[in-house]
Amino acid sequence: MFLDDAPRPGHALIGSLRRRRFLCLSLLLHAMALAALACLAGHRNVLDQRERQRELIETGSRLTQQARLERRVQDMARIKSMLEQSVAAGDARQAPAAAQEGDVRFDAHAKTPQDLLRQASELARKIDKIEHDIEAQRLVKLLGIPKNKALEQIAQARKLQQAHAGKTLHDVDAAARIAQLEAQARAVLERRRRQLTEQRDGTRLTASAARGTGGTSPSGAGRHGAASHGGADAQGGLVGSGNGPGKGPGSGQGSGPGNGITGNMQGSSLLERMAGFANPDLPDRATEAYTAGGLRAFFDRGIGHIPDVGAGPVVKGAGRILGRGGPYANRIHVNAWYLIGPFEGRHGEGLFTNDRHPPEQAVALDAVYRGKDGRLLKWEYIDAVSYPLIPPDRAEDAVYYGYTELMVDADQDLTAWIGADDDAQLWLNDLLVWRGGNVDKQWFFGQVYETVNTGVRNMNLSEGKRVLHFKKGRNKLFFKLSNGPTRLFFSLVLTK
Repeated sequence: MFLDDAPRPGHALIGSLRRRRFLCLSLLLHAMALAALACLAGHRNVLDQRERQRELIETGSRLTQQARLERRVQDMARIKSMLEQSVAAGDARQAPAAAQEGDVRFDAHAKTPQDLLRQASELARKIDKIEHDIEAQRLVKLLGIPKNKALEQIAQARKLQQAHAGKTLHDVDAAARIAQLEAQARAVLERRRRQLTEQRDGTRLTASAARGTGGTSPSGAGRHGAASHGGADAQGGLVGSGNGPGKGPGSGQGSGPGNGITGNMQGSSLLERMAGFANPDLPDRATEAYTAGGLRAFFDRGIGHIPDVGAGPVVKGAGRILGRGGPYANRIHVNAWYLIGPFEGRHGEGLFTNDRHPPEQAVALDAVYRGKDGRLLKWEYIDAVSYPLIPPDRAEDAVYYGYTELMVDADQDLTAWIGADDDAQLWLNDLLVWRGGNVDKQWFFGQVYETVNTGVRNMNLSEGKRVLHFKKGRNKLFFKLSNGPTRLFFSLVLTK
């Protein structure tokens, strides 16, 4: 046997494959089919996941829209309440309690848009009637005509206005109609606010000017004593132009041209509530003043200091219940929140003017939104065991939101100690009570991060403090936290 006759490597394998070529082809085709199926299955899973995400986002959008409609109707109810208070003219028996504004209401079943439209239409009818009565009283005082004649004149004028205004949106969907009714109610409230402002500032009423309700007598003296220029609310008297003591349930005195205020400045507080309602970004007047021993003028070239907790012992607690059933403490960290974020935020100083994302328009705790870098966001309940509150999903140039409800056993004023890295806004019962926006804040970060301090131990990473009024029962708290670089936190501590 010659060497050339020796079997070559691979010949046996090739021969075997040739003899079983159909089997090999079948195996190859099956393998290709399985690979294609695996690829299609993976692609299908991706498509299914995208479809589920789309459905979640659409559901979140519907929930937000529903919450927005409910908020519009609730705002109309608040407008009606404030108008009734302004008409009550110091008669506490007629006026609804101011605490009704901002009440938290819970329904066992969500109302349909048509149910909300019926409720909004009824509120619009009542608001329209209140405005008619206000205008009728004005005409009675200015022209000396009976009230029924005044109402007839107003009805005729309204018909002419509606004829010139053209077609209203009665045939549009419920959401658009509710939005229209709310806009009309807000316009009524703004007209009433201007009337009360003119009266408070001493603007005289004539038949051709100033749509007011107080008016002035021919002698220059207002009703309820000579000091009646302005508005009244559920607990205050009238305030106006003239001289002499103002009369009302409060203790205010008036003298000089239009400076008398009765009812312990309750009329002014109603005007402030009206202004704050019309512009939710307008801080409460109390936010411009700090309590004794609190934060000094830190807006002055970045100079400031963290408020002192005092010399007494610090008894710390945490939770959402104040009073019976809550912690026994003199410093209570509000640590339980529904949180959502991060949403896309602006870079650098732009964080002070971040966009408004859907949670800022309406809180729908079951909603899902698209957040920063395309991630899906949903509300998560966080009961922080440590201080301060730090959102779990940290990101730079981002926006976070928090919502909670505080239970209080009695109407009371509490001091809120507030701090944030980098910037925060806080709303109490839909009223902005802490604006933030301090660009000169390096002093605060220096004291928090670069010095030995007791901020965490005493639960006092606070930029400043505010005295806020909490009503008995549920109180809604909502914050917006804007983060720039690196670290972030939010701190809200309450004290007596």
